[in-house]
Amino acid sequence: MTMDSEILLDLSTVGQVGVIGECMLELSEFSADSPDLKKLSFGGDTLNTAVYLARSGANVHYFTAVGDDTHSRWMIRQWQRAGVQCDHVVQVAGRVPGLYMIDTDPEGERSFCYWREHSPARELFEKHGQADQIFKALAQFDLIYLSGVTLSLYSDTALERLLVFLTTFRQEGGLVAFDGNYRPQGWARKSRAQSVYTRFYRQVDIALPTLEDEVALFDLADATALFELLGHFEVAEIVVKQGGQGCLLQVEGGLQAVPAIVVDDVIDTTGAGDSFNAGYLSARLNGEPGVVAAQNGHRYAAQVVCQRGAIVPIKIG
Repeated sequence: MTMDSEILLDLSTVGQVGVIGECMLELSEFSADSPDLKKLSFGGDTLNTAVYLARSGANVHYFTAVGDDTHSRWMIRQWQRAGVQCDHVVQVAGRVPGLYMIDTDPEGERSFCYWREHSPARELFEKHGQADQIFKALAQFDLIYLSGVTLSLYSDTALERLLVFLTTFRQEGGLVAFDGNYRPQGWARKSRAQSVYTRFYRQVDIALPTLEDEVALFDLADATALFELLGHFEVAEIVVKQGGQGCLLQVEGGLQAVPAIVVDDVIDTTGAGDSFNAGYLSARLNGEPGVVAAQNGHRYAAQVVCQRGAIVPIKIG
């Protein structure tokens, strides 16, 4: 490891952040004493990050599609109360949002069941006219954040439209942040995921992947191989999350480790990586260097894993 100067982008001029993805209704254990009793909430990797970013003071807008049912309207109200702007959330008549259920083992690790095949979010860029309207709105933003889960939602046609837009967006000075967040169950074939990620990584400025996910996706040997791969894609700023082992930053002479905060009583790891991303990006938006930003990300994640659920109260300052 090295302590040489960092290779980082200038995010000081970023004003608005556009976040693309899906939020679903969430059923999770009410308590460890009552595992069969479920509570209703909501969550989704990019929405989780959007909420923690908004709590940190960022101007965040969420781009997704939901239904026009009671639960969809309830979710939108909750996002707005959290500070997330919802002007660009599409409500589709006669539809309902996706649903997932979380079971958590004694070590705080999660397993998921999903009901999302007919989620309106999957069709956000499917219709040419609607896609063009959304891209016109997104073009006004300084930073766009999305994830591999976002990409797994869309058809080949929708992915091509999104890729063309992001290419133009970056050519005109916009920045793209991306968390790989590879989830095999979201992809019909690993080879398709590899192809999609490869194409989209070439339009990413800030990568926030988890080592375990990317190793599984690209059959990599270690973190060095991942940094080499993302370097080949010309990603400018790379932060690789390693769970309890902390994260790695790219610096001029190699890689720099930033240790995680030790948590003795991990209750639920849901949303830990998403909150880290928000902590990292919010610090970078405030002009902090990479190490300080990574420490801020760890501080967010350490609070999240001590509570149940993806979106929980944490101390920002």
